[in-house]
Amino acid sequence: MNKNQIRDARLFCAAVAGFVGVALPAVAQESSKPSGVPVGPMVAYPEVDLTFKSNDNIYSQPASGTRKSSNITVIAPKIKLEAKDGPHTYDVGYRVEHGSYSGVSSANYTDQALSANANWVFSGRAGLKLGAEYMLGHDDQGAVPGAATHANPDKYHQTSFNALAGYGAEGAQGRVEVEGGVINKRYDNFKLTAAGLPDNTKRDRDDTKLGATFYWRVAPKTQLLFQAVQTKYDYKPNSFAGWTTLDSTDRKYLVGVTWEAAAKTTGIFKVGQTKKDFSDASLRDFSKAGWEGQIKWSPLTYSSFDFSSSKTPGESTIGNASLDTRHGVSWNHAWNSRLSSVASYNYTDTDYQSNAGVSQSDKINAYSVKLNYQWMRTIKLGAGYERTDKSSTSATSAYKRDIWSIYLNAAI
Repeated sequence: MNKNQIRDARLFCAAVAGFVGVALPAVAQESSKPSGVPVGPMVAYPEVDLTFKSNDNIYSQPASGTRKSSNITVIAPKIKLEAKDGPHTYDVGYRVEHGSYSGVSSANYTDQALSANANWVFSGRAGLKLGAEYMLGHDDQGAVPGAATHANPDKYHQTSFNALAGYGAEGAQGRVEVEGGVINKRYDNFKLTAAGLPDNTKRDRDDTKLGATFYWRVAPKTQLLFQAVQTKYDYKPNSFAGWTTLDSTDRKYLVGVTWEAAAKTTGIFKVGQTKKDFSDASLRDFSKAGWEGQIKWSPLTYSSFDFSSSKTPGESTIGNASLDTRHGVSWNHAWNSRLSSVASYNYTDTDYQSNAGVSQSDKINAYSVKLNYQWMRTIKLGAGYERTDKSSTSATSAYKRDIWSIYLNAAI
């Protein structure tokens, strides 16, 4: 066992001992939900996740590439403070996640995030939700398509704000929601290539979103919806000799339905048209049909299936943009009061758009299974397996990866 593994083991044991000591007095209670710790007018919910992983391809390399495996220890404590004022709720949260790679210390990372949310209920008809987050994050080495694998993870800081205002009573014939948000992302390292030019895959960006959705009730538990959403992508810097800007505006016009059927099936499905208009006249705009849908089917009280499907445009480091088609299914099952499992499959088909058409096409098949055991009221154990199989028209983008993991979650 090397020094890093010994250090990680000590941290793991110390964290487990600390949380077990706090959690033991509450074991006799039946509820598995955290009760929190009163702090004046607020309630604090401390929590920590400790995970050991075995990853056989940490750089997402093809079979012909230099594959590297590693055991990874991830320690992720977090805390949330909640307060209530009549129907209004407020919360502030902080989380940190540290990942330590055995034998590959250059891949280690520490992410942090500070968030705040407010939910005001002004009346039975009107409400407003506001949220903000500041995050220090990273891109795993090899995780970004088209990006070089640097000596250390690519780090960034990101600020986001979002708002959702609704008007209309829960059972009213009509209801409207208006949403808006801003995301500012800035990379902090490896912004230049070896030649000293700005790295095309590390572009800072500002996203501005504005949308509205109108719901019209056609049955007690069924509503039609009409939605329009615009998102503006503003890349920084947006001017550089020989560097084409990817500034663009996406507009989505969707119609759909949301429903609840006999308490066993709930869902939402939207279909319509998506348009992407680039600011640079040399780039080809495109308009595509698209959809978004999620369905939850609960044939039994202890077993449920979640289905999802979508076709939406995305920003990309390859070509001008991407068109992503995704399908997924997950099965959640409670075997008894303590043991549960989640099995899932997700398929992604990504076509990278260029002026000449599709410049590259990737397909990803991802499988996962996870077992969860509620050992005590405040302590949960688990084990999981993930398999990712990516094929691509670009040989250097294809890879296969297997990840095994065991974890412990402690929450007060």
